[in-house]
Amino acid sequence: MYEDLPVNIPEDYMERKKWMWSIRQEHTEHFSLFHADEQPLPPMEIWHPDIYEIYRAEPDEKGNFDPRVMRHLKWWEKTKEFLRHRFELKLTPDYFFNCLVAKCRGRFSEAVDEKDERRWYLRALRMGAFIFNGKVGVGFSCRSKKCRRISCPLNVHRRRKARKRLNRVDLFQLMRIFYGKEKMLLTEAVREVSAAFGIPLHDFGSPYYTIPKEAFVRLVNNYREDAPKLIKNFLNRCTGKRSHLVYFFRKPPAELYRDYFFFPQSLVVEKSLEKISHPAVILYLHLFITKLEAATANAPFIIQTPAEIEVDTEARSYKVSRRSAQRYLEHLKSIGLLENKNSGENL
Repeated sequence: MYEDLPVNIPEDYMERKKWMWSIRQEHTEHFSLFHADEQPLPPMEIWHPDIYEIYRAEPDEKGNFDPRVMRHLKWWEKTKEFLRHRFELKLTPDYFFNCLVAKCRGRFSEAVDEKDERRWYLRALRMGAFIFNGKVGVGFSCRSKKCRRISCPLNVHRRRKARKRLNRVDLFQLMRIFYGKEKMLLTEAVREVSAAFGIPLHDFGSPYYTIPKEAFVRLVNNYREDAPKLIKNFLNRCTGKRSHLVYFFRKPPAELYRDYFFFPQSLVVEKSLEKISHPAVILYLHLFITKLEAATANAPFIIQTPAEIEVDTEARSYKVSRRSAQRYLEHLKSIGLLENKNSGENL
């Protein structure tokens, strides 16, 4: 059956299947064919507007637009131009381009051959029309099978390391991947895109760390007698691989609200918890939880009385007694974190 073919085809059935799959992969990459789920979509003119009107196209009361409108397919060509002028990137006809992580952030490791490492980034990224929350928009994905920068959220090997991989990002996220979160904050990326496209954009909101509710309760109960360890483990949980940042103004995302607690990034940046260094840190974190719950319910935030704190925390499985709550409130006020107990201004 295979005698006339000018290739060595494995006789074993399973080996032949592996061989056929490798040929398919090579063919797919060479001719820029995509998996059905990642196939670039037809021009937006043939789609119903609901498909590509990702977010409100109207400005807010200050005249600024939601930054996610930049995912709209109408910005396809201008996004290409932005990449070309801002980063000197050359997109191929099949919308592949080189990754700039090494150029912007330095080499991965001196232990890796420099020529081999350069191959990781060649034609590694692809611009395409991707689905964002059920809507189609301009996005970017990685196709490099050799890159070992597992810290990159687009890296295809993250799944093997039990880390969630993003199979598409928008323009703002792409800029942060190039430079790193520390050097390219999301607010800076939004400002730069806003200026380049000539569109007034508002920010995404404030950054919050997400912690599963069960994990938070376990953390508090395990270290409630050792405040330094509680603070250290809480911060490790926020900044570690198991947590991620979400951005919002007053209310957390509805799809995450049921299972997660949200804590502002400022707790880490400003080292607020280290200033407390006292069991009162439990109450301080609890106040952030109740503050967001009040915002979600469109209710004013009022700090609970010690009796209310006892009942509420017991219901949440990390009970703070009435007497302890009173001591904790007094301690937080003494160090300036509760200047006005009834307003929670410093929360």
